[in-house]
Amino acid sequence: MTMDIPRSFQDALLPHLPYAEGGELRADDDLAALGLDSMGVVQLLADLEDGFGVELSDELLTEETFSTVGALWAAVEEFVVPQAALND
Repeated sequence: MTMDIPRSFQDALLPHLPYAEGGELRADDDLAALGLDSMGVVQLLADLEDGFGVELSDELLTEETFSTVGALWAAVEEFVVPQAALND
């Protein structure tokens, strides 16, 4: 099963991933290997909250959540999708 990572989410991630080639991110891409560090996580969270208009819970701040692109999207998607459904 492959997870579709929305382009808007990839666009939010890419500025925080200095080693990403700027192309398509895959769900199994390792965020640390792409250059995301602890300071980057803080800025990325702020950008995701601003960009998607959500408030992410502190329970998301785990090493597992920030392990791969797919793990992070799976955590963020719970907050984003209900918001998008409300706007339809």
